[in-house]
Amino acid sequence: MVQEYETIVVGAGPAGLSAGMFIARQKTSCLVISKDLGGQLNLIPKLENYPGTIMSSGPLLARTLENQYLTFHGEMTFDTVERIDEDESGFKVKTFRTEYKAKSIVLAPGKVPNNLGLENEGNFANKGVHYCTKCDAPFYQGRTTATVGVGGYLVESGILLSRMASKVYLIYRGGQLGGDRDLISSIEKKENVELVPNTSIKSISGTNSLQQITLLDNTGNEKTVNVDGLFIEMGSKINLDFVKHLVKINSKGEIEVTDGGKTSHPAIFAAGDSTNIPYKQIVAACGDGAAAGLSAFNYLEKLKGRPGIRSDWKKTIGDTTFHY
Repeated sequence: MVQEYETIVVGAGPAGLSAGMFIARQKTSCLVISKDLGGQLNLIPKLENYPGTIMSSGPLLARTLENQYLTFHGEMTFDTVERIDEDESGFKVKTFRTEYKAKSIVLAPGKVPNNLGLENEGNFANKGVHYCTKCDAPFYQGRTTATVGVGGYLVESGILLSRMASKVYLIYRGGQLGGDRDLISSIEKKENVELVPNTSIKSISGTNSLQQITLLDNTGNEKTVNVDGLFIEMGSKINLDFVKHLVKINSKGEIEVTDGGKTSHPAIFAAGDSTNIPYKQIVAACGDGAAAGLSAFNYLEKLKGRPGIRSDWKKTIGDTTFHY
């Protein structure tokens, strides 16, 4: 028998778990489906810029959000959504293992950073190898770093690192940097930045953490460099193949949303890094996830002929419930 829910949330990162929390808190049946817990939170060993938390980590925040969601009797399963289709009662959600039905959907699949594809790259993740310069550059004050990537991602990474690290190797395959000309001009003047064109990274090595990278230039020459950290800025990918026939997606491959996480489909809402929100930060994902969750709840309320709510806070006095 196919299990039915009022709302299904795709993704268990900060946006998805926040959406699920605000839906389940309204005593609405909700299922979160995700391949893992936390998404890109798992790439953050130290979390300094989440309001109200002096020092935490991405995995710890993910576990905290999960516990809050489950406290409100939401359900979770680890699986992969393969396709979402409309049917007479709402939506049919097909996963790798089974199938579900729902009246509304919240999309929060996030994005996945592209890696270099090195043999032991995963061994050094968060141990010297990072995929978010904005997140982790502050931990390399006065240290030696390298950054490799493409276009504007690489240039911006180099600018950020140059303000903190004592030395930055800027590695790129082509003969020229791509991106904003003013930023390129700025980074070319940085005394602590060494440009390494026509070069790729052949291998990385270390004991408990990253210690060395081996460079390979276009002529076949190799060079080994000692570094404390390597930042990989190769862009990222968002997988929306399972739902692209139902919602509007922009030229960057992101879900187009308006206020409250509304998409082009009246029963589908979205939040987090897979949307066109301008700031890809955890706190923004949580806030937008909460808004998308409340929008999904209000959609369900309107299906029942009810007015919906403007916020999540409520108080019951006698037989009457007041929403504020």
